[in-house]
Amino acid sequence: LFTAKPIDAFEAEKRGMVNRVVPLAELDAQSRALAMEIAQMHPHALAMAKRMVNQTLDTMGQYAALQACFDAHQLGHASAYAQSGQFVLTDHLGIKAAQKG
Repeated sequence: LFTAKPIDAFEAEKRGMVNRVVPLAELDAQSRALAMEIAQMHPHALAMAKRMVNQTLDTMGQYAALQACFDAHQLGHASAYAQSGQFVLTDHLGIKAAQKG
């Protein structure tokens, strides 16, 4: 987090950031299998489980934390623009080329 270094899927799995990593060739089949497994559950039980998870995240302040991250992200872009006079990542995203038409 503090180094801003990218990590691959396997490192994300090791750190508990994702549940499972599957090869790209198996992604669609694995996703469908998981969706089918979830679809077999009783709808009321799923709704209650989702509600409990969401309430727990609300209690922990997840929305406020996400908003704070968004605010910091926007402040970073504004600061970079103020310092350089250029929008951040415009060359990388091809915005200049798109604006030229």
